[in-house]
Amino acid sequence: MTKRSENIRFFSFIAFGVLTFSLLIYRLVQLQVVQGPEFREKSESNRIRFVELLAPRGVMRDRNGNLLVSNRPSYTCYGIPRDLYHDSLATGLLGVALAENPADIRDKILKPVKSTYRPQRIRRDMPYTLLARFEELRDQIPGAYLEIEPKRFFPYGVAPHLIGYVAEVAESELATFPGLQSGDLVGKRGLERLYDKDLRGIKGSKLSVVDVYGQEVETGGEIGRIEPVPGNELWTTLDIGAQLLAESLLVGNIGSVVAMDVRTGGVVVMASSPSYDPDIFAGSISAFHWNALLTDPEKPMLNRAVQTMYPPGSTIKPALLVEGLASGAISPSWSVSCPGSFTFGNRTFKCWKKGGHGHIDCIQSVAQSCDVFYYKLGLQLGADGIHRAMSRFHFGSPTGVDQTSEAAGLIPSEEYYNKRYGPRGWTKGFIVSVAIGQGEMLTTPIQLAAFAGAIATGVWRQPHVVDGIYDPNNRTLTKRADYVIDTLDLTPEILRYGQFGMEQVVWGPSGTARRQQNDSLKIAGKTGTAQNAHGDDHGWFICYGPIDNPMYSCCALIEFGKSGSGAGAPVAGEVLRDLIRREIYPDLYKKRVKEDEESEDVAHAGDLP
Repeated sequence: MTKRSENIRFFSFIAFGVLTFSLLIYRLVQLQVVQGPEFREKSESNRIRFVELLAPRGVMRDRNGNLLVSNRPSYTCYGIPRDLYHDSLATGLLGVALAENPADIRDKILKPVKSTYRPQRIRRDMPYTLLARFEELRDQIPGAYLEIEPKRFFPYGVAPHLIGYVAEVAESELATFPGLQSGDLVGKRGLERLYDKDLRGIKGSKLSVVDVYGQEVETGGEIGRIEPVPGNELWTTLDIGAQLLAESLLVGNIGSVVAMDVRTGGVVVMASSPSYDPDIFAGSISAFHWNALLTDPEKPMLNRAVQTMYPPGSTIKPALLVEGLASGAISPSWSVSCPGSFTFGNRTFKCWKKGGHGHIDCIQSVAQSCDVFYYKLGLQLGADGIHRAMSRFHFGSPTGVDQTSEAAGLIPSEEYYNKRYGPRGWTKGFIVSVAIGQGEMLTTPIQLAAFAGAIATGVWRQPHVVDGIYDPNNRTLTKRADYVIDTLDLTPEILRYGQFGMEQVVWGPSGTARRQQNDSLKIAGKTGTAQNAHGDDHGWFICYGPIDNPMYSCCALIEFGKSGSGAGAPVAGEVLRDLIRREIYPDLYKKRVKEDEESEDVAHAGDLP
């Protein structure tokens, strides 16, 4: 080999070496400097997982401290979209484990956030069968894991309409609830909706170390953990015992019962029937259950206490009587003769009593619910006079009770008739029907319960459910004190006509609710029967008691009940007397509870082998 050939080989080797090391250095710089942050992020994301910790939602209590709504643990399946979206085998196994369509998991849950490592909820509240199946497959599904989260729990299962429910926030609601993200829970109805901000609490978080399969292998303070802050408690005015009684009395009926403490305006009973099991909303409601509730012709989701409007029938006659006396339209000695009907223009309006009531004065007009008396009184008052009579007791507008979607009701006035029918399109015959609570007059059960309380005390108090908000973290209670209190602008003498008339409804020899007489607890009331073009008439009864020292008012509505005395009075009367007894004889009810608990313990002991 010549010297020249040796030099060529030497320099070729040197050039090859320089080129090779240059390429290695270039690749090293590319990996470490150019793509270093990306690979570092991927590496950290694969090793350390950020997990949100849901705050326990605030509980709700009745006025005696009993739990209406609490929380219990449940399992939720999470998935990492970056790991799962492109792994069809893992997504398929996840679908098998959760009994879900893998395509739905991939396209509806993972696809919108497919590039993120932020965990997404795949399935809430997993039942035991799915938990067992998931555990069998979890090592083959990298990126999917379980977390324990709080779930709503209803110890008594009462008042679902009043309490409401929670569900995942809709995209359209995110602007209404700043700070929430897709998949978070939010109150949808009732107290859960109105007090969502108080109940929600503050999320916590933790950093977990996971293995190559995405399963957690290490947690602890050295990694990082921020504890969630529980939500505030709602201390309500509800009474569980009376609520249970009201709901039991409504079984098999369509209707509502509302009872109030007339001294405070606190709602102690709010029942609506038909109802539903609140537990179906505690986790993830199935499409079957949701569709069944929405398509049920009896509309079990409807809170009839505040959302439905009905003609009040004769229950509003005390309001017209005191308005007639207060305005001077009639005097205390005013009376009419009732032959059983009243002819106005070319139309004859019947009294509910075919043979007529004969001579009827102010008190007996309420006690015997004479329609002819109020046909004539209505004409004396006119449309605006009737509107004024009803407005005095806040009919025609929402009461402001802390419930969602409260209906306002309707009180016709001359302006209303002129606007709807034109100045020449209606006659005074419209007034005759409205004067007995028929026609276009509409009210809600909560309005009539507040009305009965106002007649009893001379003060209209805004119905409310939440009495205070308790912060368990600071152990402080903030009482609500912003409820409306309105004097009726009536002298005690005039108000007394309404009160005495309602007393005679129950205790008078010709009262329409004489069967509610009970010497141990004297109550006053008023029956009402609302005409119904779609079937039997609806039955109303409003009442308050005790007569000498009013504590509570109550209103019961039974749809298709035919009459107030036959359908509404037995329900409202029993609920009202139960409430009064619970307050007058508290030891009696405590003793009953204790006996019930002991009996239950004995029964359980007997079950032991």
